[in-house]
Amino acid sequence: MFAVIKSFSWLRTVPWLFIIAVYSTLLLSQGPANAVSNFVAQLSIAATMAVGSFVAGGTALGGGAVAFPVMTKLLAIEPATAKVFSLAIQSFGMTAAALTIIFSRIPYYKQVVLIATPMAILGAVLSLLFIADHLPRLAVKGVFSALLLCFALTLAWRIYRRAQHICSQTKIIVNKTRVALIATLGGVASGLVGSGADIAIFALLVIAYNANIQRATATTVIIMAVTSVVASIVNYFYLETINSQIQAYLLAAIPVVVLGAPLGAYVCAKVKSGQLISFLFLLIALEVSFTIYELLSVV
Repeated sequence: MFAVIKSFSWLRTVPWLFIIAVYSTLLLSQGPANAVSNFVAQLSIAATMAVGSFVAGGTALGGGAVAFPVMTKLLAIEPATAKVFSLAIQSFGMTAAALTIIFSRIPYYKQVVLIATPMAILGAVLSLLFIADHLPRLAVKGVFSALLLCFALTLAWRIYRRAQHICSQTKIIVNKTRVALIATLGGVASGLVGSGADIAIFALLVIAYNANIQRATATTVIIMAVTSVVASIVNYFYLETINSQIQAYLLAAIPVVVLGAPLGAYVCAKVKSGQLISFLFLLIALEVSFTIYELLSVV
């Protein structure tokens, strides 16, 4: 019994070991002076991801839900660059959050993770290789806003169900084919805008299976973390889209997200659903309003 307790205690340190490893690697590769200098130069990106990482770890929206609209609308960065950055930064932040979820034993739907993750990866890779380069800039922004509206409607449906005194389910039985299909479509969206698999699976779990919102959130964080890692490997080694500018963004943001995302995961497991939902509605309303304004300006 003592050995089991001791082993579990050690496992709880894995997220902290990951954070220490990331910080050590950054300092050794750049040097303290260069690291601070780059952080100051890219302070707007780092500040953006301070919020984005918390959202990524604590909600079913990836860090791209903050990074993508801020970068494209406020910082005037091209959507293609914002997408590549979003996927890459999620590889660190959401991985840190996923490790926190797994090794802190925060509940999630394991069967959904096992089914959805490989299909989300497949969709993201296909999107990066064959679809992303053929869509215009505004179309990509429109896809992202549509995803957020889908997420908002899911939350609204959840509120309605609770108002009808229909309790959420901590144990669910899913249709494997349905989960695989939705995960693939979400993966395609992830290849376009840096997020999507998490939103799609969250919507499915909440609407089709009345899943517990905290467990559904933890599930999507793990799925999007793995999807982001694989998609970023494709971007870096095969497509070579992670250029020097994106690398500078990443070096400034990584120290922020590996702390912010686990914090978000922990807070999400403790905070009341109503507070979390109100925060998400505010983010979604701001993003969609900006997109509608831009589309009307073009027309």
